[in-house]
Amino acid sequence: MLNDLLLSFFFGMPAVVAPFLAADLRNPASRFIMFWGGIAFTVMVAIVVIPMLLCDGSITGAYSNCVGGTGLAAAFTSAQPVIRASAFAYIMAGPPLAILAYLLEWLYRRQRAA
Repeated sequence: MLNDLLLSFFFGMPAVVAPFLAADLRNPASRFIMFWGGIAFTVMVAIVVIPMLLCDGSITGAYSNCVGGTGLAAAFTSAQPVIRASAFAYIMAGPPLAILAYLLEWLYRRQRAA
């Protein structure tokens, strides 16, 4: 259980922090990417983390022994393609978007300083 809590914390924290970091950005495009991307990725992380914390099982295996009973386990197992797609989208699109936002911010500040 502790491993699941730590994994969910470190998995989801970048998405939760991104909208708060957007306030410090000056470029409107990078602020938009960080704020709305962070909000969208926070929802995606919640889709992945909630079944992980409430049930036994994993993204690749069926969920069982849920806190809410077999109905919740069946719902999470049937939603497993959405859970898997959310995890992969977060992992594959999140870092490139963050890099793009900070690159745009760096170029914007460099242009303003010159």
